[in-house]
Amino acid sequence: MDSRKFVPSGSEHDEERQQIRSRLRKSLRNDREQWWATKAKEMEKAATIGNTRQLYRLIKETGINKSSVSEIISEKDDTLIYSQSRRLERWAEHFREQFSWPSATLQLPSIPRQREWNIEVGPPTLAEVQKAMVNLKRGRAAGPDGLVPEVFKDGGPIL
Repeated sequence: MDSRKFVPSGSEHDEERQQIRSRLRKSLRNDREQWWATKAKEMEKAATIGNTRQLYRLIKETGINKSSVSEIISEKDDTLIYSQSRRLERWAEHFREQFSWPSATLQLPSIPRQREWNIEVGPPTLAEVQKAMVNLKRGRAAGPDGLVPEVFKDGGPIL
């Protein structure tokens, strides 16, 4: 790695730089393979001893890292903010703008009063009861009183 720094610039040293680059790539490849081999051995060991917690932790470490929330925050004019204190202030501004709506004034239009309906709420008449009994269907489940509809249909006017 450091040997690249000592190669003078110029096209006459391109071949030397190419050799250093090639050795670096080869070294990186070997290091990567060695790292994967070590991780694979650790996973196999965890699997053979039945340590699933360690196995899943190792799998998670080798998997794709999910990116976290971006730290890039910008001003209203799209210039980036670099200081932590200004970022916090900008977040506060943002949420103040989002949640500081003017209070809604509640002014309902006047609704004309409608006349009340004349509904009889007394006990049902004999005609209403007879109509309900005719509309009953056989083979249904019993009601809250535990009586099946057939009792009322077949009971006749006595009930």
